[in-house]
Amino acid sequence: MSTPDYVLGATARILGDVLPLYRRTPGGVADGAAYSTYRRIIDRVLADTRAAARSATLADDLAAIASGYRLAAADMRAVIAGFDRVIVAARAVVPVTARSATLAQQRANEIALAGFIECLALAEQAQAVAVLVLRSHDEAARYRAALVRSYDLAVDRASDRGDAAELRTLRETLGKLARDLIERGRPLARIVAYETAVPLPAVVIAHRLYQDAARADELIDENSGTDHPAFLPMAGRAYSR
Repeated sequence: MSTPDYVLGATARILGDVLPLYRRTPGGVADGAAYSTYRRIIDRVLADTRAAARSATLADDLAAIASGYRLAAADMRAVIAGFDRVIVAARAVVPVTARSATLAQQRANEIALAGFIECLALAEQAQAVAVLVLRSHDEAARYRAALVRSYDLAVDRASDRGDAAELRTLRETLGKLARDLIERGRPLARIVAYETAVPLPAVVIAHRLYQDAARADELIDENSGTDHPAFLPMAGRAYSR
């Protein structure tokens, strides 16, 4: 039996909306082979989204794209932020109104595909969080709070879909992530405020705070709005040790 046109069109539209977010590897390329592989899949799918919608390998292709996006990248913080964008886009899919039996089936297919893309991104994002080298206790707490909010939404959506298996997986994954971030964040330095009378170079402030000018990059990263490393803000953020 051929795939109905309404299914092909709806699937193609969602693929066209979401997959371009995966095109650019965040934070530079760490694995050239993984990059080439997942980019070839994206290019093939986006070249003919209706053919991709008809393909028996679509689920595997989407999984390979999400995995390749993470494996190819050098910066896990950028990867986590990139998956956030994909998750938001998947949640923004507005399914058709079920005014007939045909449209009801189309609506169910759209909801299922958007949910699948969302859950793939969440799973790969969890892998990125697991290998992220945390900078501070506060960063661990920020990621934990953000993940709790995101997973709470995912749990609600899986519940609405009646997907009991996905619901259980999401809850288990969030529990593991939260415990991991608590444990890894506990021994890390906390973020504290510093003040100077005039703007100073990052190396000077690093030497004053830590007796180690080589830690200037930490201050630059923590004060992300800094225009130039020679002029850190007079009131900024630093690690407690």
